[in-house]
Amino acid sequence: MDSNPIPETAAPKNNRNTIIAVVVAVVLCCCCVVTGVGGYYGYQTYIAAQQAVEDIQNLDIPTDVPFIPVDPNGDPVIPDFDTSGEIPAGGLADDETRIVAWASVQLIGIMSECTSPTVDGTTISVTQEPDASGAWREEWNVNCGDGSSQAFPLLFTPENGIVNVTVEFQP
Repeated sequence: MDSNPIPETAAPKNNRNTIIAVVVAVVLCCCCVVTGVGGYYGYQTYIAAQQAVEDIQNLDIPTDVPFIPVDPNGDPVIPDFDTSGEIPAGGLADDETRIVAWASVQLIGIMSECTSPTVDGTTISVTQEPDASGAWREEWNVNCGDGSSQAFPLLFTPENGIVNVTVEFQP
């Protein structure tokens, strides 16, 4: 029996697996490139931050700057900070706020040639009553301890339950 074998037709080739493999390979390559670029820039940032920290640590801060004002005769004047615990009376501020204000006035006074500010003879006058925000201004006429006095304008600003004190510096 002769039979003619029927040639089998080849099944159509399926490229789906090849396409998936190529797509996965491309995605992995992109992920590697993104990770490499991110790592490079991250490392560069780390190096720059490390250099900034070293620069700050190596910063030379001068500590030998003297603060000794000189009087008209050429003699050095040693500043005297009032540590008696007394504070000037008057004004609108409470005692705690006046303590802060007095310390601030003394520091500014010493920097502006009022070398020995003292409570005795220091007067406080209100120059501006509290406004809508509660802020007010006072002028402290400070006894400099050497027979002279100097006026210092202060601004009192209530904020979050405390009163901020600003001494307006006049060189």
